[in-house]
Amino acid sequence: MGEPTAEGAGVKKIPGNKYGGRRLQPSEADTLRAISDFLDLEQKMGRCVYIRHNPISPIKKNGETAWRKVRASQLGAPDLIVFRMNLIDGLAPHTDVLCIEAKSPTGRLSEAQGRWAELITAQGARYFMVRSFEEFKEMYDSRLW
Repeated sequence: MGEPTAEGAGVKKIPGNKYGGRRLQPSEADTLRAISDFLDLEQKMGRCVYIRHNPISPIKKNGETAWRKVRASQLGAPDLIVFRMNLIDGLAPHTDVLCIEAKSPTGRLSEAQGRWAELITAQGARYFMVRSFEEFKEMYDSRLW
C-alpha cells in the first residue's frame, strides 16, 4: 500500500499554477472585471462614460455556459473606451478619451492591438495597457490622460 494522497482523502486541488495552488497574479479577466466595476460606479456618479468592447456574450447550453460571437468585431480594438470631462484652469472644458487594454502580468499586445494603439494616439486619444486594477487606478487618478 502506498502513501495516502490528498485526492484519496477527498481533498481537491485548487486550479491555478503547476503546483496545484492558487494563482497569485490576477488574470486578464480579473483585471478587466475590477476596472469595469469601478467605471460602472464612476459612470453612475456622472464622472465618466465608458464603453466595454465585448464581441462575445455568454449563453446557457444544456446547463453549461457557452460563448457566442455577437457580431464581427474590429480585430485589436481596446477592451475599454472611457470619456471624461477635463476642466483645466483658464481653458474651455474638453472631453478626454482613454482607451484601455487589460493584460495579464505576462500578456503582450498583438500586432492588431499595436496598430490600434498607433491609430488611437494619432487621433489625440490616450492608450494604456494595464496589468492590474492598481496600475489602472494610479493612472486614472493621476489625470495624466
